[in-house]
Amino acid sequence: MTDPAAPVLQVTNLTVHFGGVTALDRVSFEARAGEILAVIGPNGAGKTSLLNCINGFYRATSGSIVYRGQELMGRKTHDIARLGVARVFQGLQTYAGMTTLDNLMTGRHLAFTHGILGAYFYFWSRARQEELANRRRVEEVIKFLEIEPIRKKHVGELSYGLRKRVDFGRALAMEPDLLLLDEPMAGMNLEEKEDMARFFLDVSEQRGTTMLLIEHDMGVVMDIADRIVVLDFGRLIAEGRPADIGRDPAVLAAYLGQEAG
Repeated sequence: MTDPAAPVLQVTNLTVHFGGVTALDRVSFEARAGEILAVIGPNGAGKTSLLNCINGFYRATSGSIVYRGQELMGRKTHDIARLGVARVFQGLQTYAGMTTLDNLMTGRHLAFTHGILGAYFYFWSRARQEELANRRRVEEVIKFLEIEPIRKKHVGELSYGLRKRVDFGRALAMEPDLLLLDEPMAGMNLEEKEDMARFFLDVSEQRGTTMLLIEHDMGVVMDIADRIVVLDFGRLIAEGRPADIGRDPAVLAAYLGQEAG
């Protein structure tokens, strides 16, 4: 059984400079197995830069990012994905001209091992068996996210909320151990947010997936996060449980716009 207190991710003194701008300044924290760790802060606080460093889009100036005992600094993005790190971006990253099923199948790309020759002799090679096995995994995600009615519909025909759910499903299809969520509810209405929040909780509880969640809706954060990390001007100013963060004077001043009193 996985130790719920064991750190899946350890970020130590992470620093990122862009010329004379410091996006992250010696940020350190841990993400534990199966928890939802929210990362909050004002615009420009360094939240997306943090995720970009974790999955290899940015090269940090200094510091360390250790995932399951392996250093991520200097690794390529696809190598980090192979280790079990997936990401949902703030903007939609779906293929509008493809069906829901095919969009989710792109999340299984790294699971395929056959080459061009295997694809050419599709019916007589392991390519067919691989595709069938991966389709079964995708069908499980479709059922989990309750999107069976749209499995054969082109994503471009779907509502915004369903397209966001498909985007989330593609990341789940990778079967990640660590899921990076960059404002996955941006632009959603209240009902759509409630649905997504329920899926996040189910993923955490049923699959044991660790999640780093960037989200500006403080109601959502307070409801579903196990712990919260707060950034301001690239620095970590608070870390703790939602109830403690909600009354932290530094957080009230920097993020909620309230004076400490």
